Amino acid sequence: MRKAILILAVALAFCVQPALAQTAIVYIQSGDNLRAKFDNKRALEQYRKALKQNPKSVVAKTRLSQALVDNGEDLNSDESEKYYTEAMDLAKEVVEANPSLGEGHYQLALATGKLALFRGGKEKVRLSREVEKSGVKALELDPDNSRGRILMGVYYREIANLNWALKMFANTFFGGLPKGTNEEAILELNKALELDPASIRARFELGKTHEVMGNDKEAAKEYTTAINLPPTDHLDARYIAESKIALNRVGE
Repeated sequence: MRKAILILAVALAFCVQPALAQTAIVYIQSGDNLRAKFDNKRALEQYRKALKQNPKSVVAKTRLSQALVDNGEDLNSDESEKYYTEAMDLAKEVVEANPSLGEGHYQLALATGKLALFRGGKEKVRLSREVEKSGVKALELDPDNSRGRILMGVYYREIANLNWALKMFANTFFGGLPKGTNEEAILELNKALELDPASIRARFELGKTHEVMGNDKEAAKEYTTAINLPPTDHLDARYIAESKIALNRVGE
């Protein structure tokens, strides 16, 4: 009798697990549909449900990390920090579970970079090194990731134009910062546009980099293009608004 009960319990376990996994897939698909509509708050809820159903799912963890960053960006406040922290922790789990997955490294670089904005001095420098490490690895595994190209383009520009006080701090305590130049930023952003010509973010960041370099004519061209592209991302309206402001600054 006991043996029969044990066999039944094992059989039920094998039946339940696939059912839970299937439910997780449904939640992920629902989250994807909501995210495509820029309904990031509800998408986040769906991805949380998916991970609850299947705690080991790399896909659920990746999607949840993405949605956490989306929600942090939408809030754009001090409250965003906790979203970026959770996103970074989940991305670390994804990388640990599947180190050959380029998206995991990209998400780790993205979340870490977002979190670095809330940190000062020593921690900011440490996190910046992690951004470069994960960003480079992401592109090594998936060279056609346009978002990864944008991320590294912005990273190189920010490193190149870091204020002297933080550079001195990094030289004193870390032996310097990772290398990065505006020229490298331009190269990465142009690669991003080759992969995704309709990217408003890439156009805006390219314009911003040209502006930093004093290339106002080139900057104006990119800002103008960004303004006239159709939005495809939840932050595109923000980048269009910023491009309009920048265009007035550099002249048309």
